[in-house]
Amino acid sequence: MPQAAVIRTTLMWLEAVQLLPPLLARMLELGCGNGMSSSYLMAKRGFEIHGIDISHVAIDWARERFAQENIIGNFHHGDVRSMPFFSNCFFDLVFDGSCLHCLIGEGRDRCLREVRRILRPRGVFVVSSMCGAPKSEDALRHFDPATGHLRKDGKPYRTLKAKESIEAELSPAGFRLVCSSLNVNPWWDHATIVCTH
Repeated sequence: MPQAAVIRTTLMWLEAVQLLPPLLARMLELGCGNGMSSSYLMAKRGFEIHGIDISHVAIDWARERFAQENIIGNFHHGDVRSMPFFSNCFFDLVFDGSCLHCLIGEGRDRCLREVRRILRPRGVFVVSSMCGAPKSEDALRHFDPATGHLRKDGKPYRTLKAKESIEAELSPAGFRLVCSSLNVNPWWDHATIVCTH
Protein backbone atom coordinates (compact mmCIF):
# COMPACT_ATOMS: atom_id res chain seq x y z
CA MET A 1 0.00 0.00 0.00
CA PRO A 2 1.48 3.42 -0.93
CA GLN A 3 2.40 5.74 1.96
CA ALA A 4 -0.38 8.23 1.15
CA ALA A 5 -2.95 5.42 1.35
CA VAL A 6 -1.53 4.28 4.71
CA ILE A 7 -1.83 7.84 6.02
CA ARG A 8 -5.42 8.22 4.76
CA THR A 9 -6.39 4.88 6.31
CA THR A 10 -4.78 5.85 9.62
CA LEU A 11 -6.58 9.21 9.65
CA MET A 12 -9.94 7.57 8.88
CA TRP A 13 -9.38 5.09 11.71
CA LEU A 14 -8.40 7.89 14.16
CA GLU A 15 -11.58 9.71 13.20
CA ALA A 16 -13.73 6.58 13.60
CA VAL A 17 -12.49 5.90 17.15
CA GLN A 18 -12.64 9.61 18.03
CA LEU A 19 -8.88 10.01 18.51
CA LEU A 20 -8.44 12.55 15.73
CA PRO A 21 -8.10 15.96 17.40
CA PRO A 22 -10.65 18.65 16.48
CA LEU A 23 -10.14 21.03 13.58
CA LEU A 24 -7.60 23.79 14.16
CA ALA A 25 -5.62 21.47 16.43
CA ARG A 26 -1.83 21.61 16.16
CA MET A 27 -0.06 18.81 14.33
CA LEU A 28 3.66 18.18 13.94
CA GLU A 29 5.11 15.89 11.27
CA LEU A 30 8.52 14.46 12.14
CA GLY A 31 10.67 14.11 9.03
CA CYS A 32 8.17 16.12 6.99
CA GLY A 33 10.27 16.16 3.82
CA ASN A 34 8.54 18.30 1.19
CA GLY A 35 5.36 18.51 3.29
CA MET A 36 3.21 16.70 0.76
CA SER A 37 2.40 13.71 2.97
CA SER A 38 0.51 13.91 6.27
CA SER A 39 1.23 17.65 6.63
CA TYR A 40 -0.57 18.36 3.36
CA LEU A 41 -3.52 16.07 4.12
CA MET A 42 -4.01 17.55 7.58
CA ALA A 43 -3.63 21.15 6.38
CA LYS A 44 -6.41 20.49 3.86
CA ARG A 45 -8.55 19.32 6.79
CA GLY A 46 -8.01 22.56 8.71
CA PHE A 47 -5.23 21.67 11.13
CA GLU A 48 -2.46 24.05 12.18
CA ILE A 49 0.55 22.37 10.57
CA HIS A 50 4.13 22.25 11.74
CA GLY A 51 6.82 20.12 10.15
CA ILE A 52 10.43 19.43 11.05
CA ASP A 53 13.16 17.94 8.90
CA ILE A 54 16.94 17.79 9.10
CA SER A 55 17.24 18.71 5.42
CA HIS A 56 17.31 22.41 4.53
CA VAL A 57 16.35 21.48 0.96
CA ALA A 58 13.28 19.53 2.12
CA ILE A 59 12.13 22.42 4.31
CA ASP A 60 12.54 24.86 1.41
CA TRP A 61 10.48 22.53 -0.81
CA ALA A 62 7.76 22.25 1.84
CA ARG A 63 7.54 26.02 2.19
CA GLU A 64 7.43 26.47 -1.60
CA ARG A 65 4.82 23.75 -2.12
CA PHE A 66 2.55 25.10 0.60
CA ALA A 67 2.91 28.65 -0.77
CA GLN A 68 2.05 27.42 -4.30
CA GLU A 69 -1.10 25.76 -2.94
CA ASN A 70 -1.89 28.82 -0.77
CA ILE A 71 -1.84 26.65 2.38
CA ILE A 72 -0.43 27.80 5.70
CA GLY A 73 2.30 25.59 7.15
CA ASN A 74 5.11 26.19 9.62
CA PHE A 75 8.21 24.27 8.59
CA HIS A 76 11.32 24.13 10.73
CA HIS A 77 14.83 22.96 9.94
CA GLY A 78 15.92 20.90 12.92
CA ASP A 79 16.72 17.61 14.59
CA VAL A 80 13.85 15.53 15.99
CA ARG A 81 16.12 14.44 18.85
CA SER A 82 16.12 18.00 20.25
CA MET A 83 13.30 20.44 19.51
CA PRO A 84 13.78 23.32 21.99
CA PHE A 85 11.82 25.73 19.76
CA PHE A 86 8.60 23.85 20.62
CA SER A 87 7.16 24.42 24.09
CA ASN A 88 5.90 21.67 26.39
CA CYS A 89 2.46 20.23 25.62
CA PHE A 90 2.23 22.24 22.38
CA PHE A 91 0.86 19.64 19.93
CA ASP A 92 -2.39 17.67 19.80
CA LEU A 93 -1.06 15.22 17.21
CA VAL A 94 2.47 14.18 16.27
CA PHE A 95 2.87 12.13 13.12
CA ASP A 96 6.10 10.29 12.40
CA GLY A 97 6.58 10.79 8.67
CA SER A 98 8.74 7.65 8.37
CA CYS A 99 11.45 9.30 10.45
CA LEU A 100 11.93 6.99 13.46
CA HIS A 101 13.60 4.27 11.40
CA CYS A 102 16.23 6.84 10.35
CA LEU A 103 17.40 7.18 13.96
CA ILE A 104 20.04 4.96 15.53
CA GLY A 105 20.54 3.88 19.16
CA GLU A 106 20.09 6.57 21.84
CA GLY A 107 18.80 8.95 19.18
CA ARG A 108 15.54 7.01 19.10
CA ASP A 109 15.06 7.37 22.87
CA ARG A 110 15.87 11.08 22.70
CA CYS A 111 13.32 11.59 19.93
CA LEU A 112 10.60 9.71 21.83
CA ARG A 113 11.27 11.77 24.99
CA GLU A 114 11.01 14.98 22.96
CA VAL A 115 7.74 13.85 21.37
CA ARG A 116 6.32 13.10 24.82
CA ARG A 117 7.45 16.52 26.07
CA ILE A 118 5.83 18.48 23.23
CA LEU A 119 2.64 16.38 23.03
CA ARG A 120 -0.24 17.55 25.19
CA PRO A 121 -1.78 15.10 27.71
CA ARG A 122 -4.07 12.67 25.85
CA GLY A 123 -2.48 13.79 22.59
CA VAL A 124 -1.96 11.23 19.82
CA PHE A 125 1.38 10.01 18.46
CA VAL A 126 1.34 8.02 15.21
CA VAL A 127 4.50 6.10 14.35
CA SER A 128 4.94 5.18 10.70
CA SER A 129 8.10 3.12 10.36
CA MET A 130 9.89 0.58 8.23
CA CYS A 131 10.21 -2.56 10.32
CA GLY A 132 11.64 -6.06 10.34
CA ALA A 133 14.46 -7.46 8.27
CA PRO A 134 14.77 -6.17 4.71
CA LYS A 135 13.68 -8.60 2.01
CA SER A 136 16.10 -7.85 -0.81
CA GLU A 137 19.31 -9.87 -0.95
CA ASP A 138 21.43 -6.74 -1.29
CA ALA A 139 19.91 -5.07 1.78
CA LEU A 140 20.13 -8.30 3.78
CA ARG A 141 23.89 -8.35 3.20
CA HIS A 142 24.08 -4.99 4.98
CA PHE A 143 21.64 -5.83 7.78
CA ASP A 144 22.65 -6.77 11.34
CA PRO A 145 19.73 -8.71 12.88
CA ALA A 146 21.22 -8.41 16.39
CA THR A 147 20.97 -4.60 16.37
CA GLY A 148 18.36 -4.14 13.65
CA HIS A 149 20.76 -1.79 11.86
CA LEU A 150 20.96 -1.47 8.12
CA ARG A 151 24.45 -0.30 7.15
CA LYS A 152 25.75 1.87 4.35
CA ASP A 153 29.49 2.28 3.83
CA GLY A 154 29.95 0.30 7.06
CA LYS A 155 27.90 2.71 9.19
CA PRO A 156 24.36 2.19 10.52
CA TYR A 157 21.84 4.45 8.80
CA ARG A 158 18.48 2.76 9.46
CA THR A 159 16.98 0.86 12.39
CA LEU A 160 14.65 -1.90 11.23
CA LYS A 161 13.16 -3.46 14.36
CA ALA A 162 10.20 -5.82 14.47
CA LYS A 163 6.86 -4.06 15.01
CA GLU A 164 6.64 -5.56 18.50
CA SER A 165 10.09 -4.18 19.38
CA ILE A 166 9.06 -0.70 18.25
CA GLU A 167 5.93 -0.97 20.40
CA ALA A 168 8.12 -2.00 23.35
CA GLU A 169 10.17 1.22 22.94
CA LEU A 170 7.09 3.39 23.30
CA SER A 171 5.92 2.38 26.78
CA PRO A 172 9.12 3.38 28.68
CA ALA A 173 8.95 6.74 26.89
CA GLY A 174 5.52 7.33 28.45
CA PHE A 175 3.16 6.33 25.64
CA ARG A 176 0.15 4.02 25.83
CA LEU A 177 -0.38 1.76 22.82
CA VAL A 178 -3.83 2.08 21.26
CA CYS A 179 -3.44 -0.07 18.15
CA SER A 180 -1.01 -1.07 15.45
CA SER A 181 -0.96 -2.58 12.00
CA LEU A 182 1.59 -4.12 9.69
CA ASN A 183 1.72 -3.42 5.97
CA VAL A 184 3.67 -6.19 4.20
CA ASN A 185 5.73 -5.02 1.22
CA PRO A 186 8.13 -6.73 -1.22
CA TRP A 187 11.24 -4.86 0.05
CA TRP A 188 10.46 -4.30 3.74
CA ASP A 189 7.44 -4.22 6.01
CA HIS A 190 5.93 -1.03 7.38
CA ALA A 191 4.36 -0.57 10.83
CA THR A 192 1.77 2.00 11.79
CA ILE A 193 1.47 2.35 15.56
CA VAL A 194 -0.99 4.66 17.29
CA CYS A 195 -0.45 5.63 20.91
CA THR A 196 -1.46 8.36 23.34
CA HIS A 197 0.38 10.41 25.93
